[in-house]
Amino acid sequence: MKYTAMLALAGSGGFLGMVTASDHSATLPGPRSAGSSPTLEKRDAYTCYGSTNTSMSDCQKIVDSILADAQQNFNLYSNVCAVWSEGTCKVRLCAQPYVVRPVSRSAAWLATYISSPLMDGCISKGNMGVLGDHPNINSHAGTYRLWVY
Repeated sequence: MKYTAMLALAGSGGFLGMVTASDHSATLPGPRSAGSSPTLEKRDAYTCYGSTNTSMSDCQKIVDSILADAQQNFNLYSNVCAVWSEGTCKVRLCAQPYVVRPVSRSAAWLATYISSPLMDGCISKGNMGVLGDHPNINSHAGTYRLWVY
């Protein structure tokens, strides 16, 4: 069965944005070996910053909840975020302002990049982390940002 859920966000200032989640048939990558980590695409970049007491086990619960429906797809419209929170861990996937088409990421993609590099490279060392598809993470360039904090 295929489904699509669409949520519209409205506030006192008017329409704020929209996000969709859909279930689709897809071939997911096979399990990776214990020591391997995903290779960032050439255009992707991440950085660790600040300090946090975020629990790796709380973040793993978020990853597990996302993978509960690994074929789900998240479609985010301009300046809209999908947010997960568990204990001390928070994850936020946002479409950058001014994107003209929805940013679409699969649950499998999301879980992979939360786990590595953000959890393994940042949270495990006591830092927050952000991943984006533009090397200037602090700019509005690119299409998305993924934060774990």
